[in-house]
Amino acid sequence: MSIFSEISPGVVLPVPEDYFANDLVAMLFTIWGGGFAFVLIPWVLRSWIKDGDKTLMWMWLGGLICSVIEPMLDHLGHLWYPTNLPGPAFIGFDLHIPYLIPPCYVAFISMTGYWAYTKMRDGLDLKGLFMVWLIIASTDLALEIPGTATGAYTYYGDVPFKILGFPMAWSWLNGTSMLMVGFLLWLVKPHLKGNSSAFIMLVPVIAMGASYGMTAWPYFMALNWEMPVYMTYLLTVLSLLLCLLVVRFVGAVVSSQSDNTVEALGVNTKKRPVTA
Repeated sequence: MSIFSEISPGVVLPVPEDYFANDLVAMLFTIWGGGFAFVLIPWVLRSWIKDGDKTLMWMWLGGLICSVIEPMLDHLGHLWYPTNLPGPAFIGFDLHIPYLIPPCYVAFISMTGYWAYTKMRDGLDLKGLFMVWLIIASTDLALEIPGTATGAYTYYGDVPFKILGFPMAWSWLNGTSMLMVGFLLWLVKPHLKGNSSAFIMLVPVIAMGASYGMTAWPYFMALNWEMPVYMTYLLTVLSLLLCLLVVRFVGAVVSSQSDNTVEALGVNTKKRPVTA
């Protein structure tokens, strides 16, 4: 049966009760996914205590807040976690979210977004902004494939563009969401001084939620609506095009500001800002 005649059912399925990960895989995945957030704590405290900058602390806490989005994304994105992973940290959409997820959001959503922010702060042209996005998306791909390949978690169903169990769409959707975290931080940080800097905690969840609202709706349609299989591929490609459009918009804003900064400093504007 060809993809032109085959129908994708678009059905959400519950996690099978007998879905278990290998014990070693479950342990290593928990340490891998959740451990980096705790490794970052000395850096966060140093920035706060020595440099007097609470931004990293707010972003660290903001990552924990942002993790409440996870069950919605797992539900719409057809993801199962093994029933023997340590947890749950919380339950949403009838999905048990393992303990590793909140600290995972700290390290891979908030702190990757913070890294993107530092590149924007230092000045990026359009090419450099796309390179930052490509690096983030590629890193997400490299970090997630070992998890799906070893059965640490599963994207179920006939998902377009799967490689070793990992749907490629998540690399560009996640990459764009992390970039948007950095972009929103870049936009609001100059305006949040003193006690109002605590609002930075909301940057990750607002930016990530907004990013998925802008870019992921075709992909979620592809997974959850009954339609011909070829349409699921077309909608997945559309999600990529929307990501590129969003990145292009962010690049236009950031590069414009970089140019204005260069001009204000009296530097030759023909010399472009750093690229990555």
